Amino acid sequence: MVLLIGQLSYGGVFSGRYPSARAMGMSDAYVAIANDVWAPYYNPAGLADLNRFQFATALQRPFNQTFLSNAFLGAALPLPGKYGTVGVTVETYGVKYQGYQLSNETTATFSHGFFLLNDVHSTLSVGYNVKYYYWQLGHSVGGLNLGSAGAFGLDLGLQASLYQRTYAGVYVYNINTPTMGAETAYDLPVRVAAGFAYRPLTGLVTAISLDKTIGYDTEVKGGIEFFPVKWLAFRGGASTNPNRFSLGFGLNYHGFFFDYSFQNHPVLPETHKISLMYQL
Repeated sequence: MVLLIGQLSYGGVFSGRYPSARAMGMSDAYVAIANDVWAPYYNPAGLADLNRFQFATALQRPFNQTFLSNAFLGAALPLPGKYGTVGVTVETYGVKYQGYQLSNETTATFSHGFFLLNDVHSTLSVGYNVKYYYWQLGHSVGGLNLGSAGAFGLDLGLQASLYQRTYAGVYVYNINTPTMGAETAYDLPVRVAAGFAYRPLTGLVTAISLDKTIGYDTEVKGGIEFFPVKWLAFRGGASTNPNRFSLGFGLNYHGFFFDYSFQNHPVLPETHKISLMYQL
């Protein structure tokens, strides 16, 4: 139990949780190619690539532990003209043990992504997130309410592509370095991710990214996605710090997208994730 809590604390609260089973199947090497309703978690600039309404939900149980729960809900809507796409997402993360709610984290995010350049050869897009974090603790053994706190965060991202084959992206998470709490201030994690992707042929993409949470080692992530047919995708990936690998698959049928992924851990149990999306 002590080891598990230590691993869950890596990077602090409001850190290291992502909704897309597609992305996790590629070990989250997604900063250069995020392009759907979940883009705000990986690079909000990817919202600019959306031209249809999407609604999605995702569930995961970190490290397959019954006392942990993590759920996501998101929607994205293209705006008229050249105003890009806006998105709204909500995440909840709870720790409940022996019937007691020990901690509950909620994050509500408004996102906007739009093109600065978009022609037949290249694209350049920018995006941002405005987030509200709310953290509520449970009660002490003596029944004392341990309180709650909130804070605002701001993210910024850029994405570029060339000939729809080469992609690049950079994402800064909590660029405003928010803190939470009054008597005891808690610094929320600040993270920078940058990556590249290459599509050598239709239906195949490879990606790599460097992910640095300030105060921790840099993670190197790599992934691949392959579509043998239009409605089926296979994915795989690996990452460092800690060394992990991931596998996943996706199905799509008449606007419905179902994705599943699995990621191991060198010490703790594996994490399973499913996400479901509908596109009009």
